[in-house]
This record gives sequence, C-alpha cells and structure tokens, in this order.
Amino acid sequence: MKAKKPIILAALAALMLVCAAAQGQVSVEYLGAGAATAISADGSVVVGNSDCDYETFRWTSETGIQLLGRATVPVLGTGAGGPDVSDDGQFVSASILGRDETYMTPGRWSADSGWEETMPPTPPDGGLMDNAYGSAWGISGDGSTVVGLYWRPGQPGGSAHALSWTLEGGPVDLGGTVGNSRANDCNADGSVVVGWDEAPFGYWMPTIWEDDVLTHLTETEAWCMADAVTPDGNIIVGSSAAPEEGALREAAVWYRNGDTWDELILGTLPGTIIPFGNALARDVSDDGSIIVGYNAWNPGYSVGFIWTPATGMMDVMDYLTDHGVTFDPSLFIVSLNGISSDGRHICGIAMQWDPPNLYESFIIHLEGPTAVSETPVALQLGSNYPNPFNPQTTIPVIMDQDGRASLDIYDTAGRLVRTLHTGMLNEGRHEFIWNGRDFQGNMVPSGTYFSRITDGSGRSLSQRMALVK
Repeated sequence: MKAKKPIILAALAALMLVCAAAQGQVSVEYLGAGAATAISADGSVVVGNSDCDYETFRWTSETGIQLLGRATVPVLGTGAGGPDVSDDGQFVSASILGRDETYMTPGRWSADSGWEETMPPTPPDGGLMDNAYGSAWGISGDGSTVVGLYWRPGQPGGSAHALSWTLEGGPVDLGGTVGNSRANDCNADGSVVVGWDEAPFGYWMPTIWEDDVLTHLTETEAWCMADAVTPDGNIIVGSSAAPEEGALREAAVWYRNGDTWDELILGTLPGTIIPFGNALARDVSDDGSIIVGYNAWNPGYSVGFIWTPATGMMDVMDYLTDHGVTFDPSLFIVSLNGISSDGRHICGIAMQWDPPNLYESFIIHLEGPTAVSETPVALQLGSNYPNPFNPQTTIPVIMDQDGRASLDIYDTAGRLVRTLHTGMLNEGRHEFIWNGRDFQGNMVPSGTYFSRITDGSGRSLSQRMALVK
C-alpha cells in the first residue's frame, strides 16, 4: 500500500528508555466501579462503561466517575463497542441510546455539547438491525473522527461494515473485501484507521484503511484484529496467528516499513492453552516502547500484560510484585486497556473474586524515570545501519560524558543474545558492529532484535533492528 508520504518508519528508532521504569516508583489508583477502556494522552482522563447498565463514564481526579447518560442496556437490553477518549480528554466516543430511545447509534460527547449522534443518516446501504444503526469503537486523537461499524440489513458483502464519521463529512463506509468488517481505532487526525476485515472462510484479519485503500496486515486463519494505532499512524497493535501454532491468537505489533508493514509476534504468557487461550495487545505508548493488553489462559480467565523489548511479555501482577506493589487482594486484573502517550499511566479493569464479580477500574502510575524520559540523558543510541541488515550492522553510541555503559542485543522474548560492550566509554561517538551471532558464535535466526545501551545509573535506550536472510 502507498503511504501518504515516503516515510520509512524509525520503528522504535526514537530514543526509548524501555527498562527505566524499574528505577521509578509504581503505584495503583483505584477509580471505582466500572470497566475502564481508554485513557487520555496525559493520563488525566479515563473513560469506560459502568457495570450492569453499560453506561459511558468519564473520570478525572477532580470529579471522580461521572456517568454521561444515554445508556442502551436499560432500554434496549443490549450494548456494543467500548468508549474511547481524545488525546486532550475533551471528546468521548461510545455507543449510545438514540433520541427517541428506540435505537442504538455511535455518538460523540463533549463537555460543551453533550452527546451528538453520528447516525442517522447512514451510508446509502445502511439501516436498522436489532434496534441499532451501528456501534462506536474508537475516536481520533483530535476528537474529529469516530470509528466503528454500521449495519447493512439485507445487503450482500456482509451485514456490517467498518465506519468512519466526521461532523463535516458524515458517516463513510470504509468497506470490506468479502464480508463483515469493523474499525477499532484511528490515529491523531483520523487518516489511518485500523480494525478487522472478514476472510472468505469467516475469520477476522488485522486490517488498516488508509488513503481509501484497505490492506490486510496479516492473512490470518483465526479471529484476529488490529486494535490500536499510534498518533503518527506508524505502529499498530492487536493480535495475529500462524497456522502452525494451531490457530493460537497471539499479541502482535506491526511497524510501518515504507509501503509495507513488518509484523512482530509478542506471543502469549506461559500456560496459555492452545487453541482456546489468546492474547490481544490493546494499546501502545507513542514511541512503541510499552505495549499493554490481556492474555486469556482459556475462555474463562484472563490477566493483563505489559510488554517491553527488554522484558518481553509480563503478567501485570508479576510486574507489580517486582516493584513492591500489592494489588487489592479482593480483585484480580482482567485486562490493561489504555496507556498514556509517554507510558507513565496505564488504565485497566479488575474483577471481584467474590460474587457478584463486579468490575473495578484502576490506573497504574509509573513515577520518576519511565518509558519515555522528559530530561536529557548522558548517552544516545543512534539508528543502526543498514536496517534491515544481513549479515552485520553498525550501532552508533554517543556519550555526552565519560562513563560506564553496556551495549546488549536482545530478542523479542527479552532474552539476552549478545553483549557488544561493557565498561568505560569516553565522551563522544562510538560505533559497534554486530555480526548477527550470539554468545556461542552461532548465527541467530532471521527476525526482530533490539539493541539496548545502559549507562551506569541504570538508564537505558533501546532500538529495533531487523535481521533478514
């Protein structure tokens, strides 16, 4: 597919402190009853659904949980989609009750205007199905675009199609190839939309819509999807599957590489049952250094996960324990659903162990040094070249002052592959060559690897590299 401009993704090429959260303080803030589904760019606003009534809520530390009205479940008995929030927290998207209380429709809320309905009118082939015109699943960072699906009663080519709505343009059919499709999220200005498209055999395939072109990120044979995209439209997260893995749906990330997309399978947590368990990446920090989501061991039990290039996928409970945090023992974490732009704030859902097993919302706060540093560091990790590479690549390191440093290579599971340097480095530029071999001198397989430079204080920078053969 053609990108809007010839951008070669510096996939994780921006300087990232992927492990520095270990040096900061971690805390948990409990928000109250309900299921948090998204968080604003600065972490100050959280949105989600209330328990039972499926009513959209908006939370801030000043107001607490505020219900926004227009709940569909008490009137229609059904609900769909999940609330999302703009970067500044001022716009919310959700599926809401229509004006005459006889239908469900996608909507957009603002403090100034309250709820506005995106349909009717619908696209030309749209209409009511099961008392709904459609449902909302995401909103752009600037709040201008709402995405989801609309219903197409009696139409060939799928009864539901992915939808994009703006106030100026109204609802637009994003289309599907052979059947149903749905949009789950979009980037800062709504120009890049991600979701799923149905395959001829009925499965879902992770999909992107851009420049009026539908592209499958992966031709999967399982119920997979793209679930979130960074503001610049260059990193997408969701789930994917390989036939040789028994249709196990694994968390995945895609990086823009010119006109194509490079897929990185993040995997599942140990103990996940094939083929019933699965993992889905729900959101990603702006630089791609932290990815969050859920891992379902089997159809009846799931847990939130945190992924970084250095640690791989971690059960969030293990992550909290490692940082000395005790989560409320009356609750277990079901999913991590949203992350702030800088990776400092993560919202999620917990459930009560005891009946009636209601949901509780929370935020994990990473204080001090975290996924993205706001202050200059004493070292820089330049983009390796060439990238992709075969058989070797050069990794530049720039020291702002003399000091100790370690340059390591990790695989996508967080395993240490090779140490290129450890010890003192003088101020200035240094170049290290990695020949694609591990500690034993064996050539490593083709795939994605991460270079990581760590200074004497424990601050780290990491970048993604691709070895192709």
